[in-house]
Amino acid sequence: MRKLLINKYRYALFIFISIHFLLIFLTGVFRYWGNLTSINDLGVFDQAVWGGLHGDLFLNTSQLNERINWLAFHFHPVLLIFIPFYYLISSPLWFVSTQALAISLTAWPIYLLGKRIFNTEKAAVIWAMIYLVNPFVLNAAAWDFHPISLAVPFVALGMLSVETKDFRLMLLSAFILLLCKEHLGIMVAGFGVLWWIKNRQWIPGMTLIIAGIGHFYLVLKIIMPALSPTGQHVMVSDGLGQLSRYAWLGQSVGEIIAFVLLNPVDVIGTVLFKMGGLIYLLSLLISFLGFPLLCLFMLFPAAADLATNLLSSNPMPRASIAYHSVTLIPIFTAASIYGIKNTAKWIQRFSVIKLSGLVLIASIILGYCSAPLPLPWARNFWAPVSFVSLPDPRIHEIGLGVGQEASISVQANVGSHFSQRKEIYRFPNKLDEVDAVVLWIDTPTKKVHIDSEKRRYIIGTLDQHLQLDRDDFIHSVERLLKDDNFKVHYWNDPWLVFKRGYGIQQDISEIKKKIEELEREW
Repeated sequence: MRKLLINKYRYALFIFISIHFLLIFLTGVFRYWGNLTSINDLGVFDQAVWGGLHGDLFLNTSQLNERINWLAFHFHPVLLIFIPFYYLISSPLWFVSTQALAISLTAWPIYLLGKRIFNTEKAAVIWAMIYLVNPFVLNAAAWDFHPISLAVPFVALGMLSVETKDFRLMLLSAFILLLCKEHLGIMVAGFGVLWWIKNRQWIPGMTLIIAGIGHFYLVLKIIMPALSPTGQHVMVSDGLGQLSRYAWLGQSVGEIIAFVLLNPVDVIGTVLFKMGGLIYLLSLLISFLGFPLLCLFMLFPAAADLATNLLSSNPMPRASIAYHSVTLIPIFTAASIYGIKNTAKWIQRFSVIKLSGLVLIASIILGYCSAPLPLPWARNFWAPVSFVSLPDPRIHEIGLGVGQEASISVQANVGSHFSQRKEIYRFPNKLDEVDAVVLWIDTPTKKVHIDSEKRRYIIGTLDQHLQLDRDDFIHSVERLLKDDNFKVHYWNDPWLVFKRGYGIQQDISEIKKKIEELEREW
């Protein structure tokens, strides 16, 4: 009978994970087909991997408007795993599917951890579900692909390995984490501290600490500065606008560490109260009803992501709709599991199942309300014009017409459809150099009428998708129509393609009419 019950719970978990995967996979695919992705997210990874098949590994041209090695911007060697898949079919949908799979499958090690700690299948399944419906997880899955998502299951496996004292599993997890992003060496060091404290084994703990700090130093002080055009990690370099997220602390990693250590009170005050860090921390805790606070030492591996998110001058990493916190959720989930166990032990009238059920209810409510889906009363942050989108055959036609070797300036939210080339830039950059301009003069989102001078920086708006004020976008198109250097090569509403000096100018009356309509609507 007990075996049948176990199988029932595992079968239910399999169903939950499958539905979760299918939902976020389709969300990602529809975003791609619906032109909600970005040249500076999905596009850069597509170009980086495609370049690996064409003699230019980690190629990037759009981020800084010059040819750079992507590892100078972010340390993502994990992208190498996609090269064999691109050899079969070169498509950014590999990223979309892998991200969905990684995020959804993380529920399995969460389940195994809960089962081991609570010794009950029911509680274990509840905590796997709590992870799946967490608002930070759901919203991270709705973004363009980011390699940090591939780290999520290995963060969960790392927490499981600490509980089971399986150091080989810990080493495997640490190895993958070190390939995913530059700051995750600190996470590995945090796992070392946790291993030392929880398992009382100083040799494995010190091994992880030394490996993590060594990786952090090697990547941030040697590899990335050697590849970067600024001589430092781009985000600690000054004068790059929104990209200079940590320049307020110093002009190098060493300066930042020194500034934080010498001015801890000022930094903490600024981060928590002026930059919204306190609200961010509360938003992380609220879906777990604060239970991670009852087992604080389990949060040591979270130090890396908490620091990078809290110290960023750009508020996006602290937003609940962003992807930056997704690696924190397995850690907070594990800490909550221990917190629940401690509470049930201290106050015996509160059973593990009842407490876990309360957290699940809170997570479901918050997850539903903040879900990036067209559900009643849900936030549906991205507000696509149509949630379900199908592939546009005109994209292939445009690609053939422009030519594989052509350099292009492309509208930001359609850039990921054309990023498999040696030179691609975000419109209107490089108009004096490129061979062609590719535009999709329409909106992928209902969030158009935002009255703000900084609307291009408000995530999810039309201006943010364009990465350009919509008025400036329209004026740039109008200037192109008058530019003698470019001629209209292709027009099929809303697709508009210019080629440098190509043929005889076509009748542009329909295009002008379209632009006039947009001026009225936008």
